[in-house]
Amino acid sequence: MNYSVYAVRCWETNDMGIASRGIARKEVPETTLVPGGNLLEVVSEEHSAKVISFEKGVLVFEYMGEKVTLQPGHIWHCPMHGVYNPYISESEGFMVSVIPEHDPSKEEKAEDRLVELLGQMRKNAAEEGWQVWKNIPLAREFFDILHNRLPLGGKHVDATGIMVCCDSIFIEDLLNQRDVPRLCLEFLQLRKLADKARTAEDEKYDPSCILGVKEADRIQNKLDFYIDPKVTMEWWLEYTHGHLLFDPVERTPEWEEAVYDVEKECDRLLRGEPRGMGFCFAYWSAKRKVLARHGIEWRSPHQMNPRVMFD
Repeated sequence: MNYSVYAVRCWETNDMGIASRGIARKEVPETTLVPGGNLLEVVSEEHSAKVISFEKGVLVFEYMGEKVTLQPGHIWHCPMHGVYNPYISESEGFMVSVIPEHDPSKEEKAEDRLVELLGQMRKNAAEEGWQVWKNIPLAREFFDILHNRLPLGGKHVDATGIMVCCDSIFIEDLLNQRDVPRLCLEFLQLRKLADKARTAEDEKYDPSCILGVKEADRIQNKLDFYIDPKVTMEWWLEYTHGHLLFDPVERTPEWEEAVYDVEKECDRLLRGEPRGMGFCFAYWSAKRKVLARHGIEWRSPHQMNPRVMFD
């Protein structure tokens, strides 16, 4: 299978209230995808992401001293960073994606599958008890189709359609963002690319189907902070106006990778258990045991907040 690698530079400026923003997306040449090559040189003269290896679609590179392993079909991004003062602010961020070669003959089937997946996710979200954990594998397939099996401006699903699909995840609360923050960030990065690719010929949609720029940025910033290991619990609670402590392990990639299987097993173990007062303690006990089998030591909300009454 052939793969294409794309580098993206996003920037924003605000000079005395006059704001501008933009995106530059370019394919990384094959000659750059060798050890020592700079992934970002096609979009930036000042920043560097040095290639370590690129084999079978898996791209390994170093950015700002950190090693990144990017699996095919995914999007890596770094949070926006820059210079701020009372008069002018300038910030920029980068994205890198590895996209498998798609088959145009299968685009119509991919569109049909998108509709099927969206309907099932909506059904799960409407179930009693907000069963959105069931949507995690569906959402991963949903993202895979949008990012890897359809072009940004295809005849079956245009760029605006891709943007609407991505935004439905957030507008309709189809995922618990704190369960899968990295997956949610990938949807936000893809919708940013789709927004840039929109044309006057794209299908028109109700504005309520699309996130506003400020709302999309707000969600992205919140998720970036959530998964940042340098962000302390105290800072996070102040930022979100929260009160309850939670185990920091919930912010890790290991948690995100295991959460669907854990919730599925807990649902099986607690089937038939009355969901009234006190159920949370049975759920937390089961969850703690299942997580332990996945090698994750977890403290429940009750353990983290011993002075708080839960029912």
